[in-house]
This record gives sequence, C-alpha cells and structure tokens, in this order.
Amino acid sequence: LERVMKTLYRIDDFQQVYFVIDSIEALKGETLKDFAPIYDRLQGAEAIPIETILPTDEVFTEGTQAYAGKGGRFAA
Repeated sequence: LERVMKTLYRIDDFQQVYFVIDSIEALKGETLKDFAPIYDRLQGAEAIPIETILPTDEVFTEGTQAYAGKGGRFAA
C-alpha cells in the first residue's frame, strides 16, 4: 500500500505502471485499514517516479518506457 501511495500518478495521462492485487478481498482489506499512521509515515517521504522499478517489485513486463521518457502527454 505504501508503494502505491508513494508512486507519482497523473489521472489525466496514460499510466506506465499498474499494480496488481491478489483478490477483491485483499483490496477490501486494504481499504479497511486506518490510513492515518500510513500518512504520518509517508509525510515528507520522497515520491517514487512512475518508471522506477524497485527490487521488491514483481514485474510482469517492463515495456520500453519510451512514452514516459519523452515526457508523456505534455511532450512537445
């Protein structure tokens, strides 16, 4: 959950990263958590650029990341 919350996201552009959940029950479990301690831990934490792959990430496909590298939707 913290990984998702720290990842930069633009609602108005194609997303280079998608997060996979194990089940609807797992998603529901995440929504029932108390977010206050998580917000406290993440306050002031550095955001994770969308193209970053962390050692703890399970990657299904990396693609080329060319879209992000060119600046995405707002590229000249």
